[in-house]
Amino acid sequence: MLIKNRKPKPLDKTKGQVIDNEKKSSISLSGPLGVVQRVIMCLIPIIGVFFILNVHMYLGWYFYTEQYVGVIITLILAATFLSTPVSKHSQRKHLPWYDMILALLALPAGLYLTWQYPNIAVKLGEITPERVVIGMIMILLVLEAMRRVAGWVLVIVVGVFILYGRFGYFLPGALQGLPMSWEKLVVYLYVDPNSMLNLITLAAGIALAFILFGQVMIMFGGGKHLNDVALLALGRFRGGAAKSAILGTSLIGTLTGGAVPTALLSGSVTIPMMLRSGYSPSMAGAIVSVSASGSNIMPPVMGVVAFLMAEYLGVSYADVVIAAIVPALLFYIVCFLQVDLEAAKLGIRGLPKSELPTKEVLREAWVVAPCLVILVYVLIILRLSATTAGVISAITALPLLMIVKTGRGNFKKRILDSLETTGGLMVNLGAIIAGAGIIVGIANVSGFGFNVAYALVSVGQNNLLLLLLLAAIASIILGMGMPSVPAYALVATLVAPALEQLGVTPMAAHLFIFYFSMVSNWTPPVAFACFAVSTISGDNPFRTGFVSMRLGLLAYILPFLFVYSPALLLIGDNLSIIILSISTAIVGTIILAVGLIGYLFRNVPIVRRVLFCIAGCFLLFPIVESTALHCILVNVVGLILAVLLTLWELHSYRSTTMSFSKEHIAVEKQ
Repeated sequence: MLIKNRKPKPLDKTKGQVIDNEKKSSISLSGPLGVVQRVIMCLIPIIGVFFILNVHMYLGWYFYTEQYVGVIITLILAATFLSTPVSKHSQRKHLPWYDMILALLALPAGLYLTWQYPNIAVKLGEITPERVVIGMIMILLVLEAMRRVAGWVLVIVVGVFILYGRFGYFLPGALQGLPMSWEKLVVYLYVDPNSMLNLITLAAGIALAFILFGQVMIMFGGGKHLNDVALLALGRFRGGAAKSAILGTSLIGTLTGGAVPTALLSGSVTIPMMLRSGYSPSMAGAIVSVSASGSNIMPPVMGVVAFLMAEYLGVSYADVVIAAIVPALLFYIVCFLQVDLEAAKLGIRGLPKSELPTKEVLREAWVVAPCLVILVYVLIILRLSATTAGVISAITALPLLMIVKTGRGNFKKRILDSLETTGGLMVNLGAIIAGAGIIVGIANVSGFGFNVAYALVSVGQNNLLLLLLLAAIASIILGMGMPSVPAYALVATLVAPALEQLGVTPMAAHLFIFYFSMVSNWTPPVAFACFAVSTISGDNPFRTGFVSMRLGLLAYILPFLFVYSPALLLIGDNLSIIILSISTAIVGTIILAVGLIGYLFRNVPIVRRVLFCIAGCFLLFPIVESTALHCILVNVVGLILAVLLTLWELHSYRSTTMSFSKEHIAVEKQ
């Protein structure tokens, strides 16, 4: 059924990008202040690139990383108050006096670290009046910036943690914190490298490098090329609009690094196509929301979190990629099968030729491949740091993308747009990740992180399944309302130690919490990705969220599977167990998709749908080496049930078809 009177979000015809609603809600300054606003945005990535490439060392300048972070946080906070209004009702053309004061206060708050950190590092625990005063200013500025960017909920959460850091020692039992004065707490949060500065350092390094790489790729046509390739590859098949949306959104997600910007960028093109094809608004929105969020788990370029995970675990990026490949493939197999079966169920065909790009696009789209190959090469073969690899890839992508016609022209404007947009995304990320850094710092200094791990293990009573359920709920809640980087960092600090205490493989533990912090992007009530795409599809965001939960169901199941069976992460010495685990999991995902959609050769009745889901879950049952025989028996039962159900559906379909054919022939004879 086609949906009428839907007004998709407009496109910028010159770039093929979404006209960002955030631009409309931000302060747009003119004159000298407008120039200052743009210069600050551009300075964030420029200074970041100089530091990451160690240009200062070649010039004979040597300083602490925290001194660089002081400059970055100064620019981020100043840009926040210059560009983000105090409320949605505030004026957008002129800068209020109080925003000017807040922007100026960011200078001493951040630059004090740049100026004084060599002395601070020598006397880290010393409490001085200026550290207390400037630290309070910094924390208050971060809270206000976070409120403007993310709303009150996250501010309240951070505020509760700050109160816990000060008064947690009054709480009873396992939640009791260590006593700490206001002065000591403020100074710790402000200057200690294990607190707020820790996550800001990650944002100013890994996040900045890959945001810049993504923006260069997008501004110089790489995003459009990826979308065109997806349409050309899958658009002509049954349900081609949805299949190309999954592929295109996933590819674009490797460039943007965030679910919401990916959903808006891809959805503005793909959602109208899916609506015209016959998909419901909720299904179209769910497809974009789930694939935009899932792009962070798909190798070889998994987004910033993969590099952050490698640093946390002390392993190479290649190890993370190898571990993540099978679960990611299973996730996307289920997504593709569901949209394919939905298309068959609704009679949705491929896109008409008029809406498909011609093969001529390959003459230009090929330039994206060497850009990604270089990124993977410098990461895996040369084993450069993730931050250096991201910047080098961004720089080398420029001449490659300019080889083709669509990458040339307006060079100065495209470069400035890439820098300014990178700065804008860092502004949105910076305040939130600083707030998450406050939480991580308090968790460390007050003992809250240890207390949470202890409480989870105590409640779990050495019951791994119960502990995993509690950890999953905690990960979803803590991940709500945050970008993937601070969400993962926060949950990894609070939840991962509890999982590892019960013997979970560290890689499996971190992937577990990453999956569940990721699914909060489409899980109601927050479901930011669903709220974003609802502005394009015109659907209720909660309805889109519930359809997304069905479409991305495997993301809720997979983490439990690879915790119990690390073979799905290609971890283990028994090759036969690894091959068998992967094989049964693939078949299980196919059977599960049939049950979820309720269509195989025809519509499947509800009872058999349930049986298909049960058979799929049996096939997905993890093969644990210590009880391999029992696990294989469960898989065999699932396989037998799946085969019987499939044969029954085939028989019913043929019987119905033959009956229809006989009736049709009889009618024609009459």
